[in-house]
Amino acid sequence: MSRRDRQGCSYDAYVPDPLDGWELGLPADLVADLSDAEAAVRRLNDTGTRHVSLEGLARFLLRAESVASSKIEGLDAGPRRLLDAEVVLAQGGDAADRLAFEVLANVAAMEAAVHVGSSAETITLEDLLEVHRLLLSATAPATGGAVRDVQNWIGGSNYNPCVASFVPPPPEAVGALLDDLLAYVNAEHHPPLVQAAVAHAQFETIHPFADGNGRTGRALIHIVLRRRGVVEQFVPPISLVLATWASDYVAGLTAYRFVGPPKRSARSVAAATWLRTFAAAVHRSCIDAERYAAWIDALEVRWREQLGRVRANSAADLLLRALPGAPVVTVESAARLIGRSTMRTGQAVGRLAEAGILVQRNVGRQRYRVFEATAVVDLFTGLERTLAGPSGDTAVAPPIRRVPRRPNANRS
Repeated sequence: MSRRDRQGCSYDAYVPDPLDGWELGLPADLVADLSDAEAAVRRLNDTGTRHVSLEGLARFLLRAESVASSKIEGLDAGPRRLLDAEVVLAQGGDAADRLAFEVLANVAAMEAAVHVGSSAETITLEDLLEVHRLLLSATAPATGGAVRDVQNWIGGSNYNPCVASFVPPPPEAVGALLDDLLAYVNAEHHPPLVQAAVAHAQFETIHPFADGNGRTGRALIHIVLRRRGVVEQFVPPISLVLATWASDYVAGLTAYRFVGPPKRSARSVAAATWLRTFAAAVHRSCIDAERYAAWIDALEVRWREQLGRVRANSAADLLLRALPGAPVVTVESAARLIGRSTMRTGQAVGRLAEAGILVQRNVGRQRYRVFEATAVVDLFTGLERTLAGPSGDTAVAPPIRRVPRRPNANRS
């Protein structure tokens, strides 16, 4: 420890006001923005307007959201790197790429969060702890699923909170604050998007875990949206937008931490700063998700033109619909994905490879044989690049590499 770190100090820990009984007042223009954002989420989930695989697109968007949530925490791994690590994990290989496996744990945690939101009548502390356990399963299983019993802080020194940018509540206050938060999440005092935004901000302020608070808190957003019926199928990639609006994201959460009597209108004014950022991020994420859904539509149409006649509900038909959400597969993983035998799936994989839709590669130290839908990986990379800009309005379809058909392809 340096001399500075050994010196004592005094500091303020922030204890947020309870959410129970909060009469939140918002200006009319913000209410309109939140309403527009909610309508955008509902349009995204209007499955009656789609003809591509709902499951494939849903998995594509959920993966995008999970990866971006990790990226906010500095865990950045490219799409192909993650997909390769996923294959190695599924095949029982060693976890050599620790970063990729940590991001994949966040994908599993986000899947669990969405399941909780759609299946649990009441969201419990154990539900949050299970999401957190999955999140840290690859890196810190001993601390996963445990509410902290020590003081933590954000920024500054690793040894004390003297120069921290934010000090959450002391550990003895965390239990009651989590009870209050869960009571709020299980009620419907505010509209869905307001509830999701407030729940996230309150969770991040409580900071109940030693690690993984940001990713768990962003999963909580989708628990709320799924529970309130706004997100029925497709998770909007909100974290992809927040990752590129880092300064606004932090500023919004900081503004939310109001200091003063809890019943003052200034508390609502402080929350409004965060709610504006959240509403804009949700709306923007839906616009880009819709754009990519259309591109995936077009991609599947092109695939079917390449392949020729495909019998409905055949292994090839099911695989075409699944590839947008699982663009790197083995024959075995593809068989599990589409619910067909290994033999039938292998024939379908071979047919798609002959048509240039799938490309064979070897991954991992064990040289596992995999098949990659390169066009989908390009789309995923393009989604990240699009959202890296200040506006998605000028986005164009990312270039998709055409793989030449292998000779003697069967078009029957």
